[in-house]
Amino acid sequence: MFIFFRHFKGQPKIAKWLWGVFLFNIALVALADLLVYAGLQSLESASEILMAGEMTLGSLCLVSASWCLIMRYKGGDFLFVSTVCVGLLLFYCIIWFRVEYVGLIIKSLCILIALLISCVGLASRQKSALWVVFSMMLLALSTKSGKLPIPMDPVDINHYMMVLSVICVGRAVRDQYKILF
Repeated sequence: MFIFFRHFKGQPKIAKWLWGVFLFNIALVALADLLVYAGLQSLESASEILMAGEMTLGSLCLVSASWCLIMRYKGGDFLFVSTVCVGLLLFYCIIWFRVEYVGLIIKSLCILIALLISCVGLASRQKSALWVVFSMMLLALSTKSGKLPIPMDPVDINHYMMVLSVICVGRAVRDQYKILF
């Protein structure tokens, strides 16, 4: 939340809301994981639901917010409402049909789309696009945290990579109008 309140003041209203939904989903998942780890096993199903929300709604908001940031697009109400509605629809389908693995596919696809948007930004020499590339690489690694050969708990690796990814997003917003080399 510190990154959001520090770096996102100058963003347009719609972009700020999109980034806020993305960051709020990450924060909710982290809080739920913390409470489950602290011993509240009754919140384990809520943690899975929040994780599905992060993989669908949060990821789609990330793509739209990245588009607004790199393409310098002032999104309107239609962009925000359509992004949230599609994200909520995917979230509902994942929860209703109990196909949580589809959320990983949606998240991976959204990361790929954000990387492609960043490549367009890199072609126009935007420094923010480079930070978004770093952020998406860390997000992609966080989705595969269980398979990394690091002697740590995969949940901890996931959270650390998510924090680094959010820091990179904050840097991308901070360097929005700067030129790369």
